[in-house]
Amino acid sequence: MKTFVVSLIAILILAGETNASRGATPPAGRLMAGTAKVEITPEPHTAVNIAGIPLEPRDSLYARVLVLRNGDTSVAIVSLDLIVFASRKVVDEAKAKFGVDQVILSATHTHAGMNPRGLLIKPPAQPDWTRLPRAPADVIDWPALSADPWYAATEAKVVEAIGRATKSMFLARIVSGKGTFESAYMAHNRRLVKNGLASPFWENPDRRPTSPIDPTIGVVRIEDLSGKPRALAVQYACHPVATMGAGSVSRDFPGGMVDYVEEQLGPDCLALYLQGAQGDLDPYDLHNLRGENRFNIPKQAGISLGKRALNISADLKTKPESARATIDVAESLLTIPNRNGSGTTDVGLLTVVVDKNLALTAIPGEPFIQHQLDLTQLSPLPNTFILGVAYSGRGSPFVVYIPTEQAVREGGYGATECSFLAADAGAKIVVESAKKIQELTKAESPEKKP
Repeated sequence: MKTFVVSLIAILILAGETNASRGATPPAGRLMAGTAKVEITPEPHTAVNIAGIPLEPRDSLYARVLVLRNGDTSVAIVSLDLIVFASRKVVDEAKAKFGVDQVILSATHTHAGMNPRGLLIKPPAQPDWTRLPRAPADVIDWPALSADPWYAATEAKVVEAIGRATKSMFLARIVSGKGTFESAYMAHNRRLVKNGLASPFWENPDRRPTSPIDPTIGVVRIEDLSGKPRALAVQYACHPVATMGAGSVSRDFPGGMVDYVEEQLGPDCLALYLQGAQGDLDPYDLHNLRGENRFNIPKQAGISLGKRALNISADLKTKPESARATIDVAESLLTIPNRNGSGTTDVGLLTVVVDKNLALTAIPGEPFIQHQLDLTQLSPLPNTFILGVAYSGRGSPFVVYIPTEQAVREGGYGATECSFLAADAGAKIVVESAKKIQELTKAESPEKKP
């Protein structure tokens, strides 16, 4: 009889977990996850890059969705093979249709992806919406981007993919970590400073040491209760620009990374690339690449990133209690002065803390890498990852580059060109992000601890 009772209890537990995995009401206090992927490739011969240059078909573009839920709190992280994607419509509809509280639209920032007509620029003509001394939202009618058929279709596809992820939720465990990444492919700081003045250093074929850089990879692994990997998110900071100007639709190195990870972990595991604070970082090779190497080298760069991410992931062990991982979220809206004139810009930040162990900060712009290093020092959580070019529904959709105060003094691209916020904007964002992480974890920053 005792054996029968134990077996019955085990069957009931398994049945409850199976029902939860099929979308039934999840057990209280349990972590749920869901994934989905949708193709967002434009029709052949309709694609243009941000400069309006036509792109020939080559790579398929995707939006990859990871939804995490515990109790009444849910977050959808969407990685898109685009230079930027900031849609309030997607954020609102995901909440209205599927009850997803927060959505992070995180662009991989590939410079060879499709762009809607309303966001095109004409370099080096001055000024365009990226170079004006005020917020792009003051110049671009972002909701009107939906007039572009491809953009409207992409919004609808992303919302639908978030819905599919919420309807295929499974009981999950989570683990995160980071590790060093020494690569023959990336990354270097593309600002060469001499005598206090910066000049462009776009490519570095000789692999000259530069600083600052952040040679680390962040890894977040989601697995089901059997231990099978179901999602692997990889955070790294570097511009995907090697295929820019090659005339083809390309996912650049983030595409090589996700393809390799999914090949290794199987079709049931979704890989996501999460862009970091890449504002002043480039791959070593750029204009020096010719022919098929323009595509082969970025692919190899992505594979090297994927290999290291899998090595880091292999050393991470989930704990049974991570099946009850909490999800805490804080929104911030900073009103930051513009650098010139009397105007201000609202910058929305979203801070997500999972299991009091992992912190993600979504920033709708391109922070310089020093901000990532600074936040790592200030945060009480070692696994703290900036998500750059990431919009979560509040404030300006995109604020272009976010340099350091020192970089503004040194000048150059990204600091005094294509950058309009006050020089201390990045420092304010870092302090606010650290503050929210501390509040959500009820912890002090490392430098404040005795």
